[in-house]
Amino acid sequence: MKGDKHLEENGVRRVVWVPQKLDHEIENLRQKIGYTRSGFYRYAITRLMEQTLLSKRKEVKLQPWEEIVGTLKTLETDNETITAIIACTQNLEIALPYSKNTTEANTIQNLNKHLGQKIAILKTDNPKQPLTIRTLTETTATHRKFYQNPWLRLRALFVSCIPDLL
Repeated sequence: MKGDKHLEENGVRRVVWVPQKLDHEIENLRQKIGYTRSGFYRYAITRLMEQTLLSKRKEVKLQPWEEIVGTLKTLETDNETITAIIACTQNLEIALPYSKNTTEANTIQNLNKHLGQKIAILKTDNPKQPLTIRTLTETTATHRKFYQNPWLRLRALFVSCIPDLL
C-alpha cells in the first residue's frame, strides 16, 4: 500500500452498495480492462461527471404535439436505435433516439438529405405517421406575400370583417 498515489493525496473514502448481479458485471469488466477496484470506480464516476456536467447533448423523448426545431447535425445508428442529433443553440444538441424497425426510425432514416438544414420534427398522436418533418427553408404562410395587390388586401379585409357586422 505504501507508495500508492491516491493514498498520498487528500481524499475521502466512500462505501457503495450495488446489487450482486451488477457487482458481478462490474468485476468482470474491471478485471478485463485491468483496473483496481478504486481505480475503476474513480474512472466510472469521472466519465459520468464529464458526460453530465460538460456535455452539451441532451437526450429527449418527444411527447405527442411536442416539436423540436434546429439544425440537423447527424444521424447516429447502433444495433438497436437510430438517433437524430439536432443543434438547437450553439451550446445545446438534442438527441432524439428511436428503436429500429419503428415508424419513427424509418422517418428519421430518410433525413440524410437534410443534414445541415434547419428542420422541425413534430411528434403526433397518429400511429401511422407519428413524426412530421418539415424543413424551414420551405415557404410558409407567414413568409408568402399573399396580398401584394392592394385590391386583394381590401377585399380580404372586407370579407374578414363582414361576419363581425352581422
